[in-house]
This record gives sequence, C-alpha cells and structure tokens, in this order.
Amino acid sequence: MRFTLTVVVVVALSGVFGDARVLSSDVAQPEFSPTSLEGAWVLNADLSDEPRARLEGVGDDRGRGRGRGAAGRRGSGPGGRGRAGGSPPTREELARLRQGIQEAVRDLMTAPRRMTIVITEEEIVATYDDGRVIRLVSDDQAHKGIAGTSMQVTRKTRWENEKLVTDISLDSRIEVKLEQTYEVRLTDPEGKQLIVTSRFIGGRASNGDRRELRRVYDVEPS
Repeated sequence: MRFTLTVVVVVALSGVFGDARVLSSDVAQPEFSPTSLEGAWVLNADLSDEPRARLEGVGDDRGRGRGRGAAGRRGSGPGGRGRAGGSPPTREELARLRQGIQEAVRDLMTAPRRMTIVITEEEIVATYDDGRVIRLVSDDQAHKGIAGTSMQVTRKTRWENEKLVTDISLDSRIEVKLEQTYEVRLTDPEGKQLIVTSRFIGGRASNGDRRELRRVYDVEPS
C-alpha cells in the first residue's frame, strides 16, 4: 500500500554555500569516458547550489488534497489499501515514517566535501570523506541499499551518453523518488569538473514538480 504523507525536508550541510553560477558551455564541455569519473574530487562551494533554498517544500503535498486524511479514507473501507484489517496508520507510525524519510533524504542529499571514485568491472564506488560509501552498478537493474539509519532504498543506474544516471526510490509506503546524475566537464585543455545533480520528482514546488540541486567538484590538487 502507498499513501501520501506531508514530509518537509531541510538539508543542512556543513559550511555556507553561495548561489550556483552557471558554467559556460563554451568553457565546460562534457568528457565522455566512464573512467573520467575516477579520482579524488573536492567540493567547489562557490559554484554549488545552496541546499536549503533549493529543497524547501520537497516532499510536501499540502494543498493537494492528498494528506493523511485522504490516505486514511482510502484504506478504511472493505478492500482498501490500508494496513491489515483496513485500519489507517497510527500517529506513531506516521511519525516514524516521517523521521525515517527525513533521515534518508538527508543522507542522499548531503554533499561530501571530498570524495574518491573508483570504477571496477562490476561497480562504481564513491567513498566520502565522512565515511559513507556509495556503490553503483550500471546495469539498469534494481539494487537494494540503505539510506539514513535504516531506510531501504532501490537504485537503478545506467550510462546515458556521457552521464551516469541513478534512479533512487525509497522502499516505503510513502512514495519518494530521486534522480542523481554524474557528469565530467572539461574546463580547459587540462582541467575538468565533476557535476553531481540531484532532482526530486514530485512534491510541492513553486517551479513545478521537480526540485534540482547541483554540486560542482574540482579535481583534488596532487
């Protein structure tokens, strides 16, 4: 059973980010090679989005008439999609779901200051400076994992030309979906940057049904 729950997520990252600056297409050109993702990358705060402004309202469905009450009504009758016996979730269950989703989204959206990417025959492994390790398998098949402290997530990863694209969904009765892309762009004959873009699909947003957050990483000086 799936139902809609109001979840407002505010992601706090260490440090202060400035407003994102658009990279000129005349300067930053995509580099198409899976191995170009490999290496050590450090966050460029000046070119990265400020997360608090970008993610305000993510997961918030207020005003759409699909809140907890509507979900409860759908599950309360015979044949409804509520819990066993047709009962809607309790307040305690909703609170636990909300907390789990918030922790998972913070985990998925918190940008590391530094990360190292290694590509093997089987997977792409990103190791963050805070100890998190992300493993992606680019076979466009569903792979299970954990986000936050305990939330199960499913990832499907594939190459789309020069971009590595990962579709992430929370394995929860509340539908939360996220798309993350990794793309390396050349900034000059000898320089390059890694652009990591995260897009929430759905939820209340003033600019439509998507919220986008972009981080820019420079090659770590040797």
